[in-house]
Amino acid sequence: MWYVIQVQTRHETEIAERCRDKMMRPKEEVFVILRERMHRTSDGKEKILVPVFPGYVFVETEDIDDFRIRLRELKTMTKVLRAGEETVPVYPEEEAFLRMIGGEDHIVRFSEGYEIGRTLTVTKGPLKGYEGRVKRIDRHKKYAVLEVSLMGQTVDVQMGIEVFWKE
Repeated sequence: MWYVIQVQTRHETEIAERCRDKMMRPKEEVFVILRERMHRTSDGKEKILVPVFPGYVFVETEDIDDFRIRLRELKTMTKVLRAGEETVPVYPEEEAFLRMIGGEDHIVRFSEGYEIGRTLTVTKGPLKGYEGRVKRIDRHKKYAVLEVSLMGQTVDVQMGIEVFWKE
């Protein structure tokens, strides 16, 4: 099962690496769900990877209570998300969606599509079939804002997309 760990924003990858290096058990995985983003450089533009959920790291484990105890060894601000007094995993339908868009490497790749009028059609990439979740598109910065559910809460996240006009 997947669980969510809250960490200090901009330290997601570092904390995931420290967990992997110091405290992982067989059949456990710690990861950050990343997305491709266009970044302007002096040479033009390049794709970089940034977290889909800033401030959150995911762990796949069968014993979250044991993992929480080992997590204290890092001696840094981390908190396994809970619902009241109970630690709850990511909902199965949320996990299935995140697995589908992120793949085995947990990286949401760029999608491609086109718009006719105000109707978006995604032709390639992880957003194909999820056009209904798109709230807004920024063609200049090449991202779409999607409504995604995580731990029962609806959050807006950005995902890379190149959208062309069709007449």
